[in-house]
Amino acid sequence: MISEKGSFSLFGASRVGIALAYHFHRAGYLPEFVWNRSEEGLNKALRWVPFKYESTSIKDFQGKSNWIIISVSDDAIESIAQKLADSVDNLNNVNAFHTSGILNSEVLNPLKEKDCRTGSFHPVLSVPDIKTGIKEMPSAVFTCEGEIDKELVKLAGKIGRKGVILTLAQKEIIHVSSVFLSNYSISLIAAVKELCKKKGLSEDKTKMILKGLSEQAVENGWSKPLSGVLTGPIVRGDVKTIEKHLELLDEYPDLKKLYADFGRLTLKILTQSHFSKGEKALELFMNTIEKAEG
Repeated sequence: MISEKGSFSLFGASRVGIALAYHFHRAGYLPEFVWNRSEEGLNKALRWVPFKYESTSIKDFQGKSNWIIISVSDDAIESIAQKLADSVDNLNNVNAFHTSGILNSEVLNPLKEKDCRTGSFHPVLSVPDIKTGIKEMPSAVFTCEGEIDKELVKLAGKIGRKGVILTLAQKEIIHVSSVFLSNYSISLIAAVKELCKKKGLSEDKTKMILKGLSEQAVENGWSKPLSGVLTGPIVRGDVKTIEKHLELLDEYPDLKKLYADFGRLTLKILTQSHFSKGEKALELFMNTIEKAEG
């Protein structure tokens, strides 16, 4: 069977790589070759995508694919690209990309030297497991960069929600922002659940009370300016309430520090946006924090 869209090969049976390969196949591309360091990884990939060939040796790759996907750890991308380049004589008319959020296409220069066209293609998506990745990939926005950025935007439209072309600097800041908004938000929720648990609140009860508030905060944060939605003791200047919060967090120094750091950050943003109460609130908050910290 020959596909008009061509074939693809996957190097690295990561969660993102397998989910991406699954949707490549669904979009009409033929799965040609899959490489992974371990047999276990290969078996995982083959459970989801019917690759024609598989191997734990990159030297077995014949270079016949129209697309090459490199989905390994960031530190390994350049090494894999070099080994690929060493294993084939020519990659003319082949497009290759990696899925790193922080690196650009320059790490694929060994492939470029073999006449391969290169780019980076990163789904801005949390992929804790393969099933979740496959389920959520169609809703993902992809950051696209490199000489094939326009082709990658079209590709994103076939397997995801949208592709957006970014410069390296923009790509890097999106990636660090993603860590704050995804990983660290999840860590904060986990810390809140543990905090409430120690006061006798079950996880279900904590979720019932607080989940709606956190969802509302996310929506407000994206749709309205900070000064228009922020409430609470910091904005009101309720010093006694802030002191009580800090006292409650004495047993949890990491959360106490976060409370203070987030408070400072919030009020500095308010002050910079010319919020009328920002400077006074910041002064009150800083005085309260300094008092609490001794």
